[in-house]
Amino acid sequence: LFYKMNNLIEKLKNKIFFGALLVMASTFSSCMDDLESDIKIDPTPIPEGVKIGSADLGATYQNQVYYSLVSNQQVKVYTQGEFDLAFESTQNGWHILLNSSRFMHAGNTFNIDFNDVNSQAGVEMNFDNSNGSLDSTAIGNWANISGGDTLSYGFVYVIDLGLDANASPLGYRKIQLESLTDGKYFGRYANLDGSDETAFEIPKKPDIHFVGFSFANGGTIVDFEPPTSTYDIFIGQYTTMLYSGTEPYPYLVRGVLLNRTSSQAFQYMGEKEFSDIEFSDVSTTSFSPGMDVIGHEWKYYNLEEGFYSVDATMVYIIKNQTGNYYKLHFIGYYNENGQAGYPKFEFKKLN
Repeated sequence: LFYKMNNLIEKLKNKIFFGALLVMASTFSSCMDDLESDIKIDPTPIPEGVKIGSADLGATYQNQVYYSLVSNQQVKVYTQGEFDLAFESTQNGWHILLNSSRFMHAGNTFNIDFNDVNSQAGVEMNFDNSNGSLDSTAIGNWANISGGDTLSYGFVYVIDLGLDANASPLGYRKIQLESLTDGKYFGRYANLDGSDETAFEIPKKPDIHFVGFSFANGGTIVDFEPPTSTYDIFIGQYTTMLYSGTEPYPYLVRGVLLNRTSSQAFQYMGEKEFSDIEFSDVSTTSFSPGMDVIGHEWKYYNLEEGFYSVDATMVYIIKNQTGNYYKLHFIGYYNENGQAGYPKFEFKKLN
């Protein structure tokens, strides 16, 4: 009897012990639920006045982004293949640019016989300068400008259309510019073998600096650029010259260009970090000429690790078209899925 009573007591102890454990676990779980619902851990706070900007260049860098620092948003996005040439649209403008994002280049044959040009052989091919200088374009001075008249010298140009998104060559065209009259460009183009010869007419448009033109579909006007007054920087792919020793070589890079008509910038080379730079630091240096002052060197490819790294210590001071000053530096190049081509930056208005 004693043995049975003792055994019964032990069983009751075990039931009470495990029951207590269940109650404690339930109570602890309930408390944790309350903690999880009531206590939130905030991310690192963003300093007052600092804004976060980002651009979506896409997995194959197909997107070209015009960005406003004033409104902190992408103003316009277009894809690399939308246009081939860009015709200056300002009142007195006459320059012609290539689609730099596609590694396009061009050369003057110095031949005025359109039908006689059927090859790129022997033609010196050039790239537009990434600094945006209109005195350093591949097509260059194609016309004689006298008063209000712009009359072409009549030379035939060979255009290398560059590469598509898969890095495949897009072939060649030849083009002959005839005149710029009453706000319209006139000319003709064809394949190098003379096929598909087409006359074109491209009207200027107010409020934008360049009007796009595509050789596809018998010639198409392309509005790739937003109104000049609406953006401060361009983020995307473009062609620039990099040096191997003393020799320059053209490369496709992804970086930042300024609004050619109004924005200026310099790289801050002082001892202060981004968070400590103030408006008073603007006067310590001078702005640099060229659209590619910010450029692409704020990031670099780590060969050992196999990914891009961003140098957040490279800080840029930008003066935009409204006369305001901004400090800006990059803090990332990947999206939440680990894909490259999504630059992220911090910036702050200084005045």
